[in-house]
Amino acid sequence: MRKNVLNAGHVELVEYLGGDKAVVRNARRCWRSEDRSSEESDKNLIHHLINKGHKTPFEALVFTFDVKCPIFVARQWMRHRIGSYSEESLRYCVTEGEYYKPDDLPEEINRHWDRVHLYTFDMYDYFLENGLSKEQARSILPLGTYTKFYWTVNASSLMNFLKLRMDKAAQKEIRAYAFAILDMVKEVAPITFGAFEESLE
Repeated sequence: MRKNVLNAGHVELVEYLGGDKAVVRNARRCWRSEDRSSEESDKNLIHHLINKGHKTPFEALVFTFDVKCPIFVARQWMRHRIGSYSEESLRYCVTEGEYYKPDDLPEEINRHWDRVHLYTFDMYDYFLENGLSKEQARSILPLGTYTKFYWTVNASSLMNFLKLRMDKAAQKEIRAYAFAILDMVKEVAPITFGAFEESLE
C-alpha cells in the first residue's frame, strides 16, 4: 500500500506483523479468557482497551513504512522516539535534488521559491564536482529537501503519533502524512484503528 503525499513525497506500508487478532490474543492472555473469544466480544474488547488506555496489547501489531518527506517533516517525525528509523544518509548519498513546494504560492513567491532551491542544488553539485565531501556539501541544502527513511513502529506508539500529528495544531505537512498512514493501517486492523479514530471524536 502506498500513498503519494505533498508534491513529491510518499508513504508506503512495506510490511506488517499481526492485526486485530494479535491485539485480542495478547489482551486475553491477561485475563486467561482466550476461550471467551467471539467476533463481537473481541470487538468490544478492543474498544475497551482503547477507551481505558490499556495500550500494551497493541504492541503486538507492528508496521514498517517507507517514507519520503521534506527534512523539516522528518525532524518533527523523529521526535517520536518509540520506533526505529533508518534514514538515507547524505553523508554517503548524493541528494536527488527534489524539494517541497506548497500549493498555491503567489506567482512572485513561487518564482523565488524555485530560484532559491535550484541555485542551492546547483551550488551543491558544484561543490561536489570541485572536491568538497558530500558530508560537508550537504550543509547548504534547504530544509525542504526530500529525505527517505524506513520507520518501524508498534500500533500503540503509532496511535500516539497519529493523535498528535493529526491534530489541528500540528503542521499541515505532517498532518497529510498522518492521515495517509491512518488510511493504510485501517485496512490492516480495521477494528483497532476504527476504535482509535472514534476515540478522537
